Amino acid sequence: MPFCSACGTKCADDAKFCSACGTAMVAASVDQTAATTQAHAARAAEPVQPVIQVITPAAPLKAFDNPAELWKMFFYVAIFDLGIYFLTTSAEETGGFSSGPTMLIVAGYLAIAYFLVKVQAFDKGRAVWLLPLIAWHVWGYLQGISSSGDLEYATTFDNYDTFISGIPEMVILTKLFLVLRQGAAK
Repeated sequence: MPFCSACGTKCADDAKFCSACGTAMVAASVDQTAATTQAHAARAAEPVQPVIQVITPAAPLKAFDNPAELWKMFFYVAIFDLGIYFLTTSAEETGGFSSGPTMLIVAGYLAIAYFLVKVQAFDKGRAVWLLPLIAWHVWGYLQGISSSGDLEYATTFDNYDTFISGIPEMVILTKLFLVLRQGAAK
C-alpha cells in the first residue's frame, strides 16, 4: 500500500489521489523504492552518538562571599576569642565570677548566637535576625573602649580582649548580613 507524500496517510494501491488531503499520488518506481529502503536500513545500522552536554562551573565563591562559610567562620572566631579571654582574664577582672557561671554565660551566648546566625539567618534566610547580634558586638566593643582606663594590670592579651576581639566578629556578621540580604534581593 502506498502512502501519501504530503500527509503520510495510507492509501489504496490503485488510488490516484490521497483520500485524506486530496494530493495526487505519484507511482514510485521500483528502483526508487529499493534505494529508499536501503537508505533507511543504512541509517538504522549506524550507531547512535551520545549527546554530551558540557556544563562549565560557575566561578567558585570565595570564603568571604559564601554564607555557608561565613556562619562557620563567625563561630570559629568567637570560640577563639573566648578561649583567649579565659586564658588571660582572672576572676577579679570578670567581676568575681568563678569559671562555672562564666561558662554558663558563654554557653548561653553561643546558643543564642547559633540560633540567630545559623537557624534564623542562614537556614531560613532572615538576615534581619543578625542585627541584634551585630548591635551587641558593637555595644560590647564600645563598652570595652570606654572602660579601657580601668584595666589595672593591662597586658597585651587584655588589650586584645578590649580593643581587637570584637572587630572580626562584627566584620563577619556584617558581611554575612550583606551577603544574605543580597541573596534575598535576587
